[in-house]
Amino acid sequence: MDKKRLVPKAITFDVYGTLIDWEGNIQNFFAKLFEKYNVTHITPYQAQQRWEILQFDYIKEYRPYRQVLKDTLKMTAEDMGFPFSEEDQVEFSNSMSYWTAFPDTVEAIKKLRRYTKCVMLTNTDRDIIRATLANAGIEVDDIICAEDAQCYKPHHGGFLLSQKKLGLTVDEMMHAGFGFKYDVIPGNELGYRTIWVNRQGIVRPIEGITGKQLEYCKEDIMTGDLMTLAYVIQGMHQTDIENGFVD
Repeated sequence: MDKKRLVPKAITFDVYGTLIDWEGNIQNFFAKLFEKYNVTHITPYQAQQRWEILQFDYIKEYRPYRQVLKDTLKMTAEDMGFPFSEEDQVEFSNSMSYWTAFPDTVEAIKKLRRYTKCVMLTNTDRDIIRATLANAGIEVDDIICAEDAQCYKPHHGGFLLSQKKLGLTVDEMMHAGFGFKYDVIPGNELGYRTIWVNRQGIVRPIEGITGKQLEYCKEDIMTGDLMTLAYVIQGMHQTDIENGFVD
């Protein structure tokens, strides 16, 4: 059997939930909002979980992500019965630029970039992602966002745009993300080797986006954090050296 190079030329990364603590930061926003309005019948976790469901459905049609944040905050509040203002909507849309990274993110990306390009493939606007990465101190090789592709993952447009922009084939890349339905499912559909960064330790879904069984869908690598992934890629690099793929 012919040996193949293991380390990809590039890994495309989901950002929010994978590098940035998406769920934690949104829950913090709801916690402050509920304290402001003395909301006690809903927990920030419950609000964040409901918001994510509404947001996932809402992004099937492309809109700028600042609008998505404003609109889905309103939708969540009306659905769950808590007060909000237009100022709260604007604050929510602006907060994303300052959402904080997971503790391992900066060092893990530095380590990963020794072996491969780290390219962000993210469901947001250009100005937001650039501000988020700068504020978190995360250095990357390139960025492709929903604003560029005019669609949101799990739509394939961003994946295909990243291939074109990087000049690479799917066989030369891997895709990593925390969201099984956002990242692993479309990655598998397109033939990527996929990495599930399962930070929350959730059980693998058995149904896909349309409710069909996921008999075909499974990640190639699953890890609970980015630093572990960095060590996995380092090990793959060592194997590539032993197999003569690296000078």
